[in-house]
Amino acid sequence: MDNLQWETIEYTKEDGVVPVYEFLDTLPTKKANKVTEDIEKLERFGPRWGMPHVDHIEENIYELRTKHGSDIFRTFFFIWHHTVLVLTNGYYKKGQKMDPREFKRAKSYRDDWIERHGKGV
Repeated sequence: MDNLQWETIEYTKEDGVVPVYEFLDTLPTKKANKVTEDIEKLERFGPRWGMPHVDHIEENIYELRTKHGSDIFRTFFFIWHHTVLVLTNGYYKKGQKMDPREFKRAKSYRDDWIERHGKGV
């Protein structure tokens, strides 16, 4: 895919809450393990892993697309410092369209991260 070494880190709110962990904690163990496996693959391949696994949404927001049986999960992330992928939040996809509230939340988390840590890219 590419020769870059990718690293994933989790967005943490100022109060110490990690939204992507909250998301994973809501899932049954097998489904959470599948999402975690895909995050590990994302570290290996990066955002250029491409469809159907990774989709670039807009404004440096991507979604990791995980399928487990008939269930579909999305985990948002953005690129920071060229090879760092910051995982923001995720959700269980129930409909055909992306959940606009979750996307808005991902953008808000990205903006907060950049405000506190710098743009980096």
